[in-house]
Amino acid sequence: MSSYNWGDVQLGRVPLRETFAVSESGGDGRGLDLEGQESYPPLTRDQVIARHDGINALIAGQVIAVTFTDKPERNGYYAVKSAGAAYTENLGERVTSDWKVSLDRVGSDAETDLQSRLTGAVRLNDFSLTGERWHAPPIGHYAYYTGGTNPTTMTRTGADGTMTVYRGVASGVSPRWGCPPTSYLTGRAKATTTGSQEVYGTDVPLAATGWALSNGFVNITTSASGSLDVQTYSGGAYHSKVWNVSVAGSGASISSWDGTTLLRNDPEMVILRLVKGLNPGRATLDLTLRRGSRFVEGYLQTGTSATLAAYRATLETNTSAAASGYVTATADDADGNVFVCGSARTFTAHANGGLIKPAATAMDFFIGAVASQPTLNTNPTFETDTSQWTAVNATLTRSNAQSKYGGWSGLLTSTAGSTPRAEHARAAVTPGQGIRASGWLYSPATVGTSLGLNVNWYDASLAYLSTSSNSSTPASGVWTFMDATFTAPANAVWGGLLYAINGTPGAGVLLYGDDIRLRAATPTGDTATDLRNQYLAAMPEAVYGTRR
Repeated sequence: MSSYNWGDVQLGRVPLRETFAVSESGGDGRGLDLEGQESYPPLTRDQVIARHDGINALIAGQVIAVTFTDKPERNGYYAVKSAGAAYTENLGERVTSDWKVSLDRVGSDAETDLQSRLTGAVRLNDFSLTGERWHAPPIGHYAYYTGGTNPTTMTRTGADGTMTVYRGVASGVSPRWGCPPTSYLTGRAKATTTGSQEVYGTDVPLAATGWALSNGFVNITTSASGSLDVQTYSGGAYHSKVWNVSVAGSGASISSWDGTTLLRNDPEMVILRLVKGLNPGRATLDLTLRRGSRFVEGYLQTGTSATLAAYRATLETNTSAAASGYVTATADDADGNVFVCGSARTFTAHANGGLIKPAATAMDFFIGAVASQPTLNTNPTFETDTSQWTAVNATLTRSNAQSKYGGWSGLLTSTAGSTPRAEHARAAVTPGQGIRASGWLYSPATVGTSLGLNVNWYDASLAYLSTSSNSSTPASGVWTFMDATFTAPANAVWGGLLYAINGTPGAGVLLYGDDIRLRAATPTGDTATDLRNQYLAAMPEAVYGTRR
């Protein structure tokens, strides 16, 4: 609600105060003419300027959602005929923007289909990959229609809520869907500038620092310790990873940017261009973020041939699949996420995790993450106590002698009997559900037997059904990541996560466990190869309104 209890009118992404009359006309078309004033005070000066620039950024022919607080029967989709604003500043006292907008009504959401024209083609790539054509309309859309071939669906949970993503959209199809105008902006891609003020157009000055791109799943901004801070939303928060971008290989990353501008700024897609002077010459980096995407796309260019690179600012153990177009972290990080990056063209994997392209003037890449699923067990890290864990043929104590994350781990000390283990309290599962068991194990000395990270399955009456096992014989004196996905068997209602020393090791054998998690398996659509394929077939989107 605006200041002083005025209502709001929302023109696309531009919020305005509803302090004026509406002029309408009929005939062949239904016109709607609006005018009003934004001022400081009561708004801040930055807010007035942003709204002024947003009005002037409206493009003739553009279809936008329009909503009113006090005139909700006028809510709907409108095509812009003209827009303009007059700016006045009385230094230190008052700033005003007197604006006028002329619109043609397309219709309410009940009578209007929004058509997404997915233009372009699968990126030319060196890996003989066809990619995966996908699309993510706003949160709150309905009646998604692609003709005779239906795509598959998945959901992603982000900062703005749960979004449906359509996968395998047929080539040549322009999906149609409905959406209440009040929901059109939820889950949008957006650019913000200093002070987190959203930017509504492209012809707007941006500071070289203080900007951010976000879509509720990924947030990108500058970093004091690298070139970019790429944050992944999972577990109810954004989690940061710092990346370096360089035109000199690993020798010197770009630590600051000289200029920033927007090339595109729509709810469906934002493109930001960064410029760095090289004295002589320059480097440009275009960052693209799409609605619903789990990755940011980059395109780095220089005027003369150089060694181009995008890589983790600090070493993170990684697995190179450069021959298939991507690199990914070997294990979960402290937040349970796994970075993924790659390119459509041939590259060399960087030791830190990333990619290098020597003797080149351009390099495309993407950076994202396989985001963690909610943890089903309540005490994976032993940071406070050993609650919810029960030792069998062993004792379990909290120890700070070794830890992978934080300052503590769970120390299992065998006593007598077979398979000394620590099992967590049972978590609810569904038969046929993919369940992931992962965690870090540390054996200070050679055990002489394998170690296990397993799941015991139980029925509704808590009767034991079976065990799914993941065993390994890791080296002593190092933390080893163990990770496996199991399928909950028929009749399984509960799953009990455990880490164990297999066999009958005798008394006094030590095993530390940390970050031991039971989770739903990574959904299809969010694995490392899924993200790579979606990057290859990420289609620019334009939205048009059509009468149903």
